[in-house]
Amino acid sequence: MFAAWIPIVLPAGRRRFLVDLPGGCMRVVIADDHPVILVGLRMLLQNHCADCQVIGEVHSGADLLTFLTEQACDLVITDFSMPVDGETVDGLGMIGQLRERYPRLGIIVLTMSHNPALIKGMLTAGAQAVVEKTALTKELTLAVQMVRSGRSYVSEYLRKRLAEGAMETATQRAHDDQAGSALSAREAEIMRMLARGMTVTEIARVTSRSIKTISQQKHDAMRKLCIDSDSQLFEYMRTHGI
Repeated sequence: MFAAWIPIVLPAGRRRFLVDLPGGCMRVVIADDHPVILVGLRMLLQNHCADCQVIGEVHSGADLLTFLTEQACDLVITDFSMPVDGETVDGLGMIGQLRERYPRLGIIVLTMSHNPALIKGMLTAGAQAVVEKTALTKELTLAVQMVRSGRSYVSEYLRKRLAEGAMETATQRAHDDQAGSALSAREAEIMRMLARGMTVTEIARVTSRSIKTISQQKHDAMRKLCIDSDSQLFEYMRTHGI
Protein backbone atom coordinates (compact mmCIF):
# COMPACT_ATOMS: atom_id res chain seq x y z
CA MET A 1 0.00 0.00 0.00
CA PHE A 2 1.26 3.46 -0.85
CA ALA A 3 -0.18 6.92 -0.42
CA ALA A 4 -0.77 9.19 -3.39
CA TRP A 5 -2.55 12.49 -3.92
CA ILE A 6 -5.12 11.93 -6.64
CA PRO A 7 -7.02 14.88 -8.14
CA ILE A 8 -10.58 14.36 -9.34
CA VAL A 9 -11.97 17.14 -11.55
CA LEU A 10 -15.34 18.37 -10.34
CA PRO A 11 -17.96 20.15 -12.51
CA ALA A 12 -17.06 23.54 -11.08
CA GLY A 13 -13.43 23.05 -12.05
CA ARG A 14 -12.31 22.50 -8.43
CA ARG A 15 -10.47 19.37 -7.31
CA ARG A 16 -10.71 17.11 -4.31
CA PHE A 17 -8.00 14.64 -3.37
CA LEU A 18 -7.97 11.00 -2.37
CA VAL A 19 -5.19 9.10 -0.65
CA ASP A 20 -4.07 5.53 -0.13
CA LEU A 21 -4.37 4.13 -3.62
CA PRO A 22 -3.69 0.40 -3.26
CA GLY A 23 -0.46 -0.73 -4.86
CA GLY A 24 -0.96 -2.60 -8.13
CA CYS A 25 -4.27 -0.91 -8.98
CA MET A 26 -4.82 0.42 -12.48
CA ARG A 27 -5.30 4.19 -12.35
CA VAL A 28 -8.27 5.13 -14.53
CA VAL A 29 -9.57 8.43 -15.90
CA ILE A 30 -13.10 8.50 -17.32
CA ALA A 31 -14.29 11.11 -19.82
CA ASP A 32 -17.83 11.88 -20.98
CA ASP A 33 -19.89 15.03 -21.28
CA HIS A 34 -22.96 13.38 -19.71
CA PRO A 35 -22.81 13.24 -15.87
CA VAL A 36 -25.11 10.20 -15.73
CA ILE A 37 -22.66 8.25 -17.91
CA LEU A 38 -19.78 9.19 -15.62
CA VAL A 39 -21.73 7.97 -12.61
CA GLY A 40 -22.53 4.71 -14.38
CA LEU A 41 -18.93 4.17 -15.43
CA ARG A 42 -17.64 4.79 -11.92
CA MET A 43 -20.16 2.34 -10.43
CA LEU A 44 -19.36 -0.33 -13.03
CA LEU A 45 -15.65 -0.08 -12.32
CA GLN A 46 -16.12 0.00 -8.54
CA ASN A 47 -18.41 -3.02 -8.55
CA HIS A 48 -16.78 -5.19 -11.21
CA CYS A 49 -13.12 -4.14 -11.51
CA ALA A 50 -11.56 -4.50 -8.09
CA ASP A 51 -8.09 -3.71 -9.45
CA CYS A 52 -9.17 -0.37 -10.96
CA GLN A 53 -9.18 3.00 -9.20
CA VAL A 54 -10.96 5.94 -10.84
CA ILE A 55 -8.64 8.88 -10.21
CA GLY A 56 -10.39 11.49 -12.34
CA GLU A 57 -13.54 12.46 -14.23
CA VAL A 58 -13.55 14.99 -17.07
CA HIS A 59 -16.14 16.31 -19.48
CA SER A 60 -14.28 17.11 -22.71
CA GLY A 61 -11.26 16.20 -24.76
CA ALA A 62 -9.52 19.42 -23.72
CA ASP A 63 -10.08 18.65 -20.03
CA LEU A 64 -8.78 15.12 -20.55
CA LEU A 65 -5.56 16.26 -22.20
CA THR A 66 -5.02 18.86 -19.47
CA PHE A 67 -5.67 16.35 -16.70
CA LEU A 68 -3.09 13.93 -18.10
CA THR A 69 -0.39 16.60 -18.01
CA GLU A 70 -0.96 16.90 -14.25
CA GLN A 71 -1.65 13.32 -13.18
CA ALA A 72 -0.21 10.03 -14.44
CA CYS A 73 -2.68 7.26 -15.19
CA ASP A 74 -2.74 3.79 -16.73
CA LEU A 75 -6.07 3.74 -18.57
CA VAL A 76 -8.39 6.27 -20.18
CA ILE A 77 -12.02 5.37 -20.81
CA THR A 78 -13.44 8.09 -23.03
CA ASP A 79 -16.49 8.94 -25.07
CA PHE A 80 -15.74 9.35 -28.78
CA SER A 81 -17.88 12.47 -29.27
CA MET A 82 -17.57 15.26 -26.73
CA PRO A 83 -17.85 19.08 -26.81
CA VAL A 84 -15.08 20.88 -28.64
CA ASP A 85 -13.90 24.49 -28.68
CA GLY A 86 -11.98 26.46 -31.25
CA GLU A 87 -8.64 24.84 -30.49
CA THR A 88 -9.35 21.25 -29.47
CA VAL A 89 -10.86 18.21 -31.13
CA ASP A 90 -12.60 15.05 -30.04
CA GLY A 91 -12.94 11.85 -32.02
CA LEU A 92 -10.07 10.54 -34.06
CA GLY A 93 -7.98 13.65 -33.46
CA MET A 94 -8.22 13.27 -29.70
CA ILE A 95 -7.34 9.56 -29.82
CA GLY A 96 -4.36 10.33 -32.02
CA GLN A 97 -3.10 13.00 -29.61
CA LEU A 98 -3.45 10.65 -26.65
CA ARG A 99 -1.51 7.91 -28.39
CA GLU A 100 1.21 10.28 -29.60
CA ARG A 101 1.72 11.88 -26.18
CA TYR A 102 1.32 8.72 -24.10
CA PRO A 103 2.46 5.67 -26.09
CA ARG A 104 1.92 3.25 -23.19
CA LEU A 105 -1.48 4.58 -22.11
CA GLY A 106 -4.42 2.19 -22.29
CA ILE A 107 -7.27 3.71 -24.30
CA ILE A 108 -10.86 2.43 -24.34
CA VAL A 109 -13.27 4.38 -26.55
CA LEU A 110 -17.03 4.42 -25.95
CA THR A 111 -19.22 5.15 -28.95
CA MET A 112 -22.74 5.21 -30.31
CA SER A 113 -21.43 5.01 -33.88
CA HIS A 114 -21.84 1.81 -35.87
CA ASN A 115 -19.98 3.10 -38.90
CA PRO A 116 -17.22 0.63 -39.91
CA ALA A 117 -14.91 3.35 -41.22
CA LEU A 118 -15.03 5.25 -37.92
CA ILE A 119 -14.60 2.10 -35.82
CA LYS A 120 -11.58 1.08 -37.87
CA GLY A 121 -10.30 4.65 -37.64
CA MET A 122 -10.50 4.57 -33.83
CA LEU A 123 -8.34 1.45 -33.72
CA THR A 124 -5.89 2.83 -36.27
CA ALA A 125 -5.60 6.11 -34.35
CA GLY A 126 -4.53 4.25 -31.22
CA ALA A 127 -7.53 2.91 -29.29
CA GLN A 128 -6.98 -0.58 -27.87
CA ALA A 129 -10.67 -1.20 -27.29
CA VAL A 130 -13.93 0.15 -28.71
CA VAL A 131 -17.09 -0.48 -26.71
CA GLU A 132 -20.62 0.25 -27.89
CA LYS A 133 -22.33 2.48 -25.32
CA THR A 134 -25.48 0.36 -25.24
CA ALA A 135 -23.35 -2.65 -24.23
CA LEU A 136 -21.38 -0.99 -21.41
CA THR A 137 -22.82 -3.11 -18.61
CA LYS A 138 -22.06 -6.33 -20.46
CA GLU A 139 -18.76 -5.53 -22.12
CA LEU A 140 -16.80 -2.77 -20.38
CA THR A 141 -15.22 -4.96 -17.70
CA LEU A 142 -14.16 -7.46 -20.36
CA ALA A 143 -12.61 -4.64 -22.40
CA VAL A 144 -10.67 -3.45 -19.32
CA GLN A 145 -9.36 -6.96 -18.70
CA MET A 146 -8.29 -7.35 -22.33
CA VAL A 147 -6.49 -4.01 -22.42
CA ARG A 148 -4.76 -4.70 -19.11
CA SER A 149 -3.44 -7.99 -20.54
CA GLY A 150 -2.11 -6.19 -23.62
CA ARG A 151 -4.83 -7.27 -26.03
CA SER A 152 -7.44 -5.38 -28.03
CA TYR A 153 -11.21 -5.60 -27.82
CA VAL A 154 -14.17 -4.53 -29.97
CA SER A 155 -17.81 -4.94 -28.93
CA GLU A 156 -19.58 -7.94 -30.40
CA TYR A 157 -22.01 -5.91 -32.50
CA LEU A 158 -19.27 -3.59 -33.74
CA ARG A 159 -17.18 -6.61 -34.78
CA LYS A 160 -20.12 -7.70 -36.94
CA ARG A 161 -20.34 -4.23 -38.45
CA LEU A 162 -16.61 -4.30 -39.24
CA ALA A 163 -17.03 -7.64 -40.98
CA GLU A 164 -20.04 -6.38 -42.90
CA GLY A 165 -18.16 -3.22 -43.81
CA ALA A 166 -15.25 -5.25 -45.17
CA MET A 167 -17.63 -7.26 -47.34
CA GLU A 168 -19.38 -4.12 -48.55
CA THR A 169 -16.04 -2.50 -49.40
CA ALA A 170 -14.93 -5.54 -51.38
CA THR A 171 -18.22 -5.53 -53.29
CA GLN A 172 -18.00 -1.81 -53.96
CA ARG A 173 -14.45 -2.05 -55.23
CA ALA A 174 -15.56 -4.75 -57.63
CA HIS A 175 -18.33 -2.44 -58.84
CA ASP A 176 -16.73 0.98 -58.55
CA ASP A 177 -19.06 2.34 -61.20
CA GLN A 178 -21.84 2.16 -58.62
CA ALA A 179 -22.61 4.96 -56.17
CA GLY A 180 -22.04 4.63 -52.46
CA SER A 181 -18.36 3.74 -52.20
CA ALA A 182 -17.20 3.14 -48.63
CA LEU A 183 -16.04 6.24 -46.78
CA SER A 184 -12.50 6.44 -45.50
CA ALA A 185 -11.99 7.03 -41.78
CA ARG A 186 -11.06 10.68 -42.44
CA GLU A 187 -14.16 11.22 -44.61
CA ALA A 188 -16.41 9.62 -42.00
CA GLU A 189 -14.86 11.84 -39.32
CA ILE A 190 -15.49 14.97 -41.41
CA MET A 191 -19.12 13.91 -41.94
CA ARG A 192 -19.53 13.39 -38.19
CA MET A 193 -18.20 16.87 -37.42
CA LEU A 194 -20.37 18.48 -40.06
CA ALA A 195 -23.43 16.71 -38.69
CA ARG A 196 -22.62 18.19 -35.26
CA GLY A 197 -22.90 21.67 -36.77
CA MET A 198 -19.22 22.50 -37.25
CA THR A 199 -18.26 24.52 -40.32
CA VAL A 200 -15.56 23.56 -42.82
CA THR A 201 -13.38 26.35 -41.41
CA GLU A 202 -13.80 25.11 -37.83
CA ILE A 203 -13.00 21.55 -38.83
CA ALA A 204 -9.89 22.69 -40.67
CA ARG A 205 -8.70 24.58 -37.59
CA VAL A 206 -9.16 21.78 -35.06
CA THR A 207 -7.75 19.09 -37.36
CA SER A 208 -4.79 21.25 -38.52
CA ARG A 209 -5.71 20.74 -42.17
CA SER A 210 -6.41 23.26 -44.88
CA ILE A 211 -9.91 24.47 -45.72
CA LYS A 212 -9.34 23.20 -49.25
CA THR A 213 -8.54 19.70 -47.97
CA ILE A 214 -11.61 19.56 -45.72
CA SER A 215 -13.83 20.87 -48.52
CA GLN A 216 -12.52 18.21 -50.88
CA GLN A 217 -13.06 15.44 -48.32
CA LYS A 218 -16.60 16.69 -47.72
CA HIS A 219 -17.25 16.73 -51.45
CA ASP A 220 -15.82 13.23 -51.93
CA ALA A 221 -17.83 11.80 -49.03
CA MET A 222 -21.10 13.33 -50.17
CA ARG A 223 -20.48 12.07 -53.71
CA LYS A 224 -19.87 8.54 -52.46
CA LEU A 225 -23.06 8.69 -50.38
CA CYS A 226 -25.10 10.22 -53.24
CA ILE A 227 -25.88 13.20 -51.01
CA ASP A 228 -26.12 16.70 -52.40
CA SER A 229 -27.45 18.82 -49.52
CA ASP A 230 -26.74 19.39 -45.83
CA SER A 231 -30.28 18.30 -44.89
CA GLN A 232 -29.67 14.95 -46.60
CA LEU A 233 -26.34 14.72 -44.80
CA PHE A 234 -27.96 15.17 -41.36
CA GLU A 235 -30.62 12.58 -42.17
CA TYR A 236 -27.97 10.10 -43.32
CA MET A 237 -25.98 10.57 -40.11
CA ARG A 238 -29.07 10.07 -37.97
CA THR A 239 -30.09 6.92 -39.85
CA HIS A 240 -26.65 5.31 -40.03
CA GLY A 241 -25.34 6.23 -36.59
CA ILE A 242 -22.24 8.17 -37.65
